[in-house]
Parts: sequence; structure tokens; C-alpha cells
Amino acid sequence: MHADALPSFARTDLERLKLAADVILRLGGDSVIPPPLEAELVIFRDRIEHALLLPASGAAPAAPATWGPR
Repeated sequence: MHADALPSFARTDLERLKLAADVILRLGGDSVIPPPLEAELVIFRDRIEHALLLPASGAAPAAPATWGPR
């Protein structure tokens, strides 16, 4: 298992948080969300997207590349 692997239950929670952040950013405006809070929410969403790029904890590690016959 990769040291930075993401458990499946955490992946589900992060997907829900990203969806919530996307909805807030899409529906919100300056009258609802002040610009500093909007900036923080964008950073939060970007970090969630990065975490979702991590491999799942159940995923097998990639096979090493070989350059010659075995």
C-alpha cells in the first residue's frame, strides 16, 4: 500500500466535501460569500481535488518497469 493512499471511506467524504464547495462557489456571490472567504473555499476545494488524485488504499502498486528480458 502506498504511504499516501486514501481509504475508500475518506474518498467518499472528500467527494461530498468537494461537491458542497462547488455548489457554494457556484451559487454564492459577493453578497453571500465575502471575497476572503471565497478565496479560502477555492483553496480548500483545490486541496480536496489534490487529495482525490491519490491512489485508493486498495489499489495494487504499479509494476516496476523492466528494460530487458527476465
